[in-house]
Amino acid sequence: GYFLVSAFFFAKLVECLTRRHWFFRLQQVGLRIRALLVTMIYNKALTLSCQSKQGHTSGEIINFMTVDAERVGVFSWYMHDLWMVALQVTLALLILYKNLGLASIAAFVATVIIMLANVPLGSLQEKFQKKLMESKDTRMKATSEILRNMRILKLQGWEMKFLSKITELRKNEQGWLKKYVYTAAVTTFVFWGSPTFVSVVTFGTCMLIGIPLESGKILSALATFRTLQEPIYNLPDTISMIAQTKVSLDRIVSFLRLDDLRSDVVEKLPWGSSDTAIEVVDGNFSWDLSSPSPTLQNINLKVFHGMRVAVCGTVGSGKSTLLSCVLGEVPKISGILKVCGTKAYVAQSPWIQSGKIEDNILFGERMDRERYEKVLEACSLKKDLEILSFGDQTIIGERGINLSGGQKQRIQIARALYQDADIYLFDDPFSAVDAHTGSHLFKVIWFHYFVYHVQYNLSYYICLCIAEYK
Repeated sequence: GYFLVSAFFFAKLVECLTRRHWFFRLQQVGLRIRALLVTMIYNKALTLSCQSKQGHTSGEIINFMTVDAERVGVFSWYMHDLWMVALQVTLALLILYKNLGLASIAAFVATVIIMLANVPLGSLQEKFQKKLMESKDTRMKATSEILRNMRILKLQGWEMKFLSKITELRKNEQGWLKKYVYTAAVTTFVFWGSPTFVSVVTFGTCMLIGIPLESGKILSALATFRTLQEPIYNLPDTISMIAQTKVSLDRIVSFLRLDDLRSDVVEKLPWGSSDTAIEVVDGNFSWDLSSPSPTLQNINLKVFHGMRVAVCGTVGSGKSTLLSCVLGEVPKISGILKVCGTKAYVAQSPWIQSGKIEDNILFGERMDRERYEKVLEACSLKKDLEILSFGDQTIIGERGINLSGGQKQRIQIARALYQDADIYLFDDPFSAVDAHTGSHLFKVIWFHYFVYHVQYNLSYYICLCIAEYK
């Protein structure tokens, strides 16, 4: 008796310690899987082609990172349940066969019937989960667009109209969620009633075929059924998680299989290997490769180091597309495109990250106070920093909400200048600034900042500016 008690105590102690360590390892695996998937999705979003971007919004990509990657990471808690269920059921049936003989066959048949019941339920759960994620993507897309343009909605008094749209999308999502939860409830009901069902079938078979039900056999069988309860109870959650994980993995895989930007669009030359900074020979580019007429055709351009080039044209003439071609974002149909040196790009619509003004200008580079002050002076930012309470340590709100359009544009220009690149690409950089500031930027940046670098730093720069007729 003392030996048995000691053995049981030691076995329980080992079980508790190994189970805790097992949970810890599973949690580590889940975190690593989630981190890996988020990184892969993020890197894929940076390299998507223009055609692929048209089919996936930022709301869907956010769902991939937050919902789908999280669900795949949580599946690590259930990854061993499949083989553990098979092992536990096999051992339990062997014990039943030893105690009850042929009646264990009835227990086996009842267990198989219960497990086969999950096939239609699992397929329904997978279907409803897929519809639920599609409706969630639609709602996230609409919500992000509304939040992005909230100022216009407030000015026009459209809050209730768009609220009704969000409510309608939410009701659709709730409908699929109810169907999924009801199916999960039915699955749980079936499997929670399965131990009782197996017990009734087993003991009923014993009575029919005349196997004597002694107290020892009954207690042993009930203990075995209790052992069977854990895998059968965990099976509904495992089936539900398998369905959710499969849907999430299919969504992530379909996203990762999208076409990337072609790496052979731009031929990147090492610095110093050529006097030409940008060269385009018989270039034909198109945003849509299936279109019969290319967006830009028969483009021939040669820009040497040290040149300042301005390309002017009317609205829709392809000025921004030309810059995108140099950046390698437009698919190339034919021709040659060579770029020599690093690039800094200023978009027509300013992009500002949440954080301090200094961090927006440095953008990960180390602080060089002399260069930093020259950039602030060149972009007419010193007067703005004097007005702000904390200068360049002022926290910028979401998408630069506490800055004017001109301030955001000048911070974006300052960020590009501070990168000390070899090629600067400006897409209508003066569109958001007033005439006086634009004249100052034009004179200082074009005729002072770049000339200063060329004369004193012995570096060669090209500034390619795109502007509309005004």
